[in-house]
Amino acid sequence: MGTHYESLKVTEDAPPEVIRAAYRALSLKYHPDRTNGNPQAMRQMQRINEAHDVLSDRWKRDAYDGELNRHRNPGASVRRGSPKPVRHEVRFSSPRPAWMKSSFLFLSDARFVIPVVILIWWVVFRLLART
Repeated sequence: MGTHYESLKVTEDAPPEVIRAAYRALSLKYHPDRTNGNPQAMRQMQRINEAHDVLSDRWKRDAYDGELNRHRNPGASVRRGSPKPVRHEVRFSSPRPAWMKSSFLFLSDARFVIPVVILIWWVVFRLLART
């Protein structure tokens, strides 16, 4: 039994577009409707579906490549590592004091801004109504 790459007849560094095209071409060739229920073609189609399922998903492909490399080169590191999480940091262009960073955050919160705007309009309305 070969690898998933051999099942789809692609190289190990093939991009997703090539994997998708190879899957479509082979599935048309070995589809049960075209082979009149040939058991060998059905087994081949199952292998093609399984290979496409693994190689089309980035996470499954990374895990599969790691297992493949461990079997080929015991003790070697994984060829492609899993994606690193993205860190989001807030940086100000000029240094600000700590009180300024935290005290103005509530001004951007709609739960604070909307009632304040309503209060200001009410006060203005009441002042204009008196004159």
